Amino acid sequence: MARTVQPLERAAAVLRLLAEGERRLGLSDIASPLGLAKGTAHGLPHTLRQEGFVERDPVSGRYRLGAEPLRLGNSYLDVHELRARALVWTGDLARTSGESVHLGVLH
Repeated sequence: MARTVQPLERAAAVLRLLAEGERRLGLSDIASPLGLAKGTAHGLPHTLRQEGFVERDPVSGRYRLGAEPLRLGNSYLDVHELRARALVWTGDLARTSGESVHLGVLH
């Protein structure tokens, strides 16, 4: 049976935490719900920030999701032929109707 890699599990937990509820979190807001020491919690968002997954507000020092999760999500969606075909149709519909058009794919 494959073993998990604890630092990756923790990094994924930080990303999930930043994605839900309050959008900007301090170290205590990250450490407490994950049951981590502040020192451990400091290293995770710092490393995720270097990789573009997390941004840090220079004034408050609080963390939020960066652009990299969106880029990865878009590359995942781009492999779906249905999405690629529907984007042409939704673009035409939006231009013609003057309204916003949203496309959802059940996963």
